[in-house]
Amino acid sequence: MLGVLINLLYPALCRVCSKRINDFNRNICGDCAKKIKERLPPFCAKCGRQLKGEPELMDTCPDCKKDMPYFDRAWSAYHYDDPLKSLIHDFKYKKITSLSTDFTDLIINFMKKYNIGRDCQLILSIPMHPDRLFKREINHSDILARNLGKRMGIPYSGNTLKKTKNTLLQSKLKRGARIKNLHLSFSLKDSSGVRNKNILLVDDIFTTGSTVNECSRLLKNSGARRVEIITLARGDNA
Repeated sequence: MLGVLINLLYPALCRVCSKRINDFNRNICGDCAKKIKERLPPFCAKCGRQLKGEPELMDTCPDCKKDMPYFDRAWSAYHYDDPLKSLIHDFKYKKITSLSTDFTDLIINFMKKYNIGRDCQLILSIPMHPDRLFKREINHSDILARNLGKRMGIPYSGNTLKKTKNTLLQSKLKRGARIKNLHLSFSLKDSSGVRNKNILLVDDIFTTGSTVNECSRLLKNSGARRVEIITLARGDNA
């Protein structure tokens, strides 16, 4: 009843088309949600890159064959195109944190479709250096991972991984420089918390995978049994 009353007084509007939404805790109407393009197989069997061919194709992309990542499998749910691209920008830089509810729904739907995280025992997020968190005020990865943990009934830890080096922004660097930029920039609070665990690592966007791979390297070297990656979006349109 409270939700109905709130929606009557302050009607929710779609952040894409401005149409009224009956559900007060949503930001995207049904029509605009359908415009968010889901990534479809075949995917690289390691990094999740979009491949060309039949959906049943199981192959590893050239980059992973050349330099195998530390994580066991990475998945990205949707293409990094509008309207999702604009919504992620609002979430990260305009601090529209209520979008996390819509984003969590999108990720959960994708994960159910491909049986992702079935054996997951712990959910972690990509940490942010304290100086950058002070400027940004929110860690978008933390918010998404926390919501996923609640929805899936899986423990979430927001302080297992720490960002110890305030690195340059990855978006300003090329692939090789990104890897060097992140080397030894993360630490682990307590390795006993990840030992022999199947871990789901959460972030918003998969670009080159350098960040999640460096975190995976640390987790695997600390005894994690399996590390899977799930991100909301990825910018490959093959």
